[in-house]
Amino acid sequence: MKRIGIIPNIIKDEKLAMTQKSLGWFEDNGFKVQVTPTIGRQLKRNDISVEENELYASSDAIVVLGGDGTLLGVAKKAALKEVPIIGVNLGRLGFLTDIEKDTALTSFEKLLTGDFYIEHRMMLEVSIISQDSKEQKFLALNDVSITRDSYTRMINYGIYINGQYADVYPADGVIVATPTGSTAYSLSAGGPIVDPKANIMVVTPICPHTIYSRSMIVSEQDTVEIIIPKLQGGSVGVSIDGQKVYSIKPKDIVKVSKSKTTSRLLKLSECNFYDILRNKIVERRPGIGED
Repeated sequence: MKRIGIIPNIIKDEKLAMTQKSLGWFEDNGFKVQVTPTIGRQLKRNDISVEENELYASSDAIVVLGGDGTLLGVAKKAALKEVPIIGVNLGRLGFLTDIEKDTALTSFEKLLTGDFYIEHRMMLEVSIISQDSKEQKFLALNDVSITRDSYTRMINYGIYINGQYADVYPADGVIVATPTGSTAYSLSAGGPIVDPKANIMVVTPICPHTIYSRSMIVSEQDTVEIIIPKLQGGSVGVSIDGQKVYSIKPKDIVKVSKSKTTSRLLKLSECNFYDILRNKIVERRPGIGED
């Protein structure tokens, strides 16, 4: 592993300070570093600038400097090229990013000794099929959410599993999440926490207008379809990993299934999933879980 791509969040990495530190460490240790032309110009390092497509295609690993949102944006492009990602947290929570900025350079040393492993994370293939049979396809690492806008009345979301009617959710929206995404939007909506090694999908209603609506767990072999029979004013949007929104109409179909593509997260820290869960999501109170 000798060719490293670096993709920073230019807002979180003020004056690209962490980018420059990381760049210096990798070059000092014999790695060839690549950045996009935009970053290369800011660093006055056109000699290491490559077009974005080439960066993804030719890097042995990509260091993402930012928060979980930054990593999600990189994850889909990296997954298509089967390139592992090293996440360095410059944000607040950083549940997906593996290491903190204060320990990043020390953690990078494990790349020299091979003291790391790669986690393969399940991804979703999301298809939006309109009434005229036009289809748009997307990849998601965390989730896909279908939600009404603030001017739309309550919506009945029809849920179908493998073409069979499962339930209807009268709700503000519906989330279909991977195990990785179970600790994101789905968790906020009352969904379960799922170990990322599991291969399942979680279907969770958002603010359901009934006391019995709960999350459904379906297998990796299943296909989930969400259909809105009718809409009384307003609009409904489909969001992929919380980053893009596409408007849909009544009787359009949002079809979700396990993707053949997986995201590769290169792990340098010694924290496992449950360590992260305790430290970053579960509120720690004095005396709880301690001797």
